[in-house]
Amino acid sequence: ESLSGRIYFDLEAREDNSGGGWMNDWDTHFVDGEGKVHAASAFVVCNFSPATSSHPSLLLHDDVVTLFHEMGHAIHHLYGKCKERSVSGINVVAWDVVEFPSQFLENFAYERAILKRFGFHHESGEPIPDMLLDKIKETKNFQAAMGMLRQLEFALFDFKLHQKLYQGDEVQQLLDGIREKTSLLKPPSYNKFQHGFAHIFGGGYAAGYYSYKWAEVLSADAFFACLDETAGFNTALAKGYKRHILNKGGSQEMSALYREWLGRKADVKSLIKLYEIQS
Repeated sequence: ESLSGRIYFDLEAREDNSGGGWMNDWDTHFVDGEGKVHAASAFVVCNFSPATSSHPSLLLHDDVVTLFHEMGHAIHHLYGKCKERSVSGINVVAWDVVEFPSQFLENFAYERAILKRFGFHHESGEPIPDMLLDKIKETKNFQAAMGMLRQLEFALFDFKLHQKLYQGDEVQQLLDGIREKTSLLKPPSYNKFQHGFAHIFGGGYAAGYYSYKWAEVLSADAFFACLDETAGFNTALAKGYKRHILNKGGSQEMSALYREWLGRKADVKSLIKLYEIQS
């Protein structure tokens, strides 16, 4: 089989590194005028604690989640196999679905069967005990409904704010009105969160903050499609995900690709199921 692409890793923290983790594309898959196939490449950067002279580099579970997330982006780019470079890989993938493949892969970082494949104590070699695996999943779901309401508050505020020009106290009044519908705890009057909400001003998410939750709906629905509770991992559907979602890059609308893959649109209830929220 021909080379799919290359991923370069820079995983350890350094003084000159930015915080967090990210993926950047380097080369994009395309076929040139002479029929030569050019492979894609990407790099994944993280900030894991480096090894010392007396201690190896060990990962927190949050580090594992970060690595899975960024690998989801990298795989999306590498397997975007369009002939035209302009729509291949992650190029021109709609902003509200670009997090879909990353969050999809991230979900597997909480699965017992996956973690048991590589989660061992660095000295004894003992696998992660089931009790600890259960607690890892419980931490993800802790106050998940509260967190979801908070994200809806942000998304609604973003949408409303960009529908017309708000001035002076109108901005605070808008946010207060949204919080009356979404917040269980009233913030103190000195809370001016909106003044530092950089995502929707200079961060590229103007009228698009909803994309975080929408991509999460897609990723949750895809996750449960591929990981059936009774039959286990569905290899055929996973291959279909690669063929219909990843390989198409940004050449088509994701809604069309999703229907092409599963024969239906994404079910919003999958997100509720993912966080085990009782509805």
